[in-house]
Amino acid sequence: MKHNYVAGIDIGTTGVKVIIFDTEGNKISSAYREYPCTFPQSGWVEQDGEMTWEMTCEASRDAIAKSGLAPADILAIGLSSQRCTFTPVDKDGMALRTAISWQDSRSFEECDEIAEKIGADRYYEITGLPNGITWTGSKILWIKKHQPEIYEKTYKFAQDQERILHKLGAEGYYEDWSNGSLYGLMDIKDFTWSKELLDALGIDGDKLPQLVPSGEVVGTVSEAAAALTGFAPGTKLVSGGGDQQCAGIGTGTIKKGIVEVTVGTAAVTLAYMDGAYYDDSMRLPCSAHAVAGKWETEGLQNAAGSSLKWYRNEFAIPEVALSKETGKDPYDYINEQVADIKPGADGLICIPYFASSAAPNWDPFARGTFIGLTLGHERPSLARAIMEGVTFETREIIEQMATNGVAIDTIIISGGASKSAVWNQIQADIYGKPVLIPAIEEATSLGAAILAAKGAGLYGSIAEAVEKMVQMVGTYEPNMENHALYNQYFDVYKDAYQALAKAGVYERLVKLALE
Repeated sequence: MKHNYVAGIDIGTTGVKVIIFDTEGNKISSAYREYPCTFPQSGWVEQDGEMTWEMTCEASRDAIAKSGLAPADILAIGLSSQRCTFTPVDKDGMALRTAISWQDSRSFEECDEIAEKIGADRYYEITGLPNGITWTGSKILWIKKHQPEIYEKTYKFAQDQERILHKLGAEGYYEDWSNGSLYGLMDIKDFTWSKELLDALGIDGDKLPQLVPSGEVVGTVSEAAAALTGFAPGTKLVSGGGDQQCAGIGTGTIKKGIVEVTVGTAAVTLAYMDGAYYDDSMRLPCSAHAVAGKWETEGLQNAAGSSLKWYRNEFAIPEVALSKETGKDPYDYINEQVADIKPGADGLICIPYFASSAAPNWDPFARGTFIGLTLGHERPSLARAIMEGVTFETREIIEQMATNGVAIDTIIISGGASKSAVWNQIQADIYGKPVLIPAIEEATSLGAAILAAKGAGLYGSIAEAVEKMVQMVGTYEPNMENHALYNQYFDVYKDAYQALAKAGVYERLVKLALE
């Protein structure tokens, strides 16, 4: 029996993963290549867009070689990509500057300009987004103001989705609706660039990519790209989705009642919506889903797995050294140590705003904070406090969803953190609900592959593909005694942030650091 295969490419914040799947959702092979972010100034986060492409090529060749398949057996490629990270490119597709990351927080003044010219309520009504520094639009304004020569030379402001599709062989720059909605310039009701916003802000619409639904064929692999990636010339290129919307597909979050939490570099809590909706508090966005013509509401946490990675790099030096001797993942050592610390980390709370706060507080000045440190605390207490703090932030998002009328019957955990049994249990205990674990932890890549399968005509719909390609393999039940204790810590966590924010502590620290 001949099998069909598709590739899901996930272009993330810290690296690119290429996974080849069969049409039953089985992982055939995978390859990963890492690339760095750079930090030119306080609050600035950038990447080398050409390195992203080079690592995509390397990982593709590696995954194909590991699969043992003939390249022509891979019928289609779908892309999942980090959202809001973008590169200005010229007509030849060459980068005019380094990419500005979604984590970058330079555009405070531009957000003030948006608020002045549009108004926060009207901006949310059009885009579904709270006015904030994460979205691409404010950073395009920053380039126009501070680097006008680059703005004038720019042919397209291209996020990773359309830029990599173009390099693979798509003739134009095609941005799927789910990624496009995070530009902060798209009308969320009809999936078009908002003329009202573009005119008010003075942004040239022809410098933006062409918007298309997810799951559509937008080209084929070129001869030049085939030589670099190992994919066969003529392989179908399918419009994918934002990484979190792809994770929604890759976990089966395509109907009401399911909430999916992806904990990677960042964390995103996502729920499917049949229609666009308005959050009166403007605490949670409404964006386009990668299920074409549908929506999702989500809460972004800027630093989740990256907070624990910071702990690994700065505090877990002995574990990293030991891992080099034993071959054991340093996170395995960290997880074992965290499991020995009781819930609440012995009275230590972490406010995990190491890259400012997105949902639900939208505070660009917020910073990571430990409260309750004593001379009796040891390193693993910090690690547990980070896991708990990230999960408290997620719980705050889930509670806001419930306040907004979102049904929450099932919680699914995906991303790299889902490999941690202790963190999975912490999540179940803090939410007070069972959490499900999917068979494929790389839900973003699987979601991209599902879009590729649909685009190639292997399935008639996303729902049909999800039914065949997505399975769950585990459940963590909450310990309700721990949940009761965590309820008290959760209240302290919220009060601590509010006290520091209202006193202007974070804002003063940020401004002092810039002097």
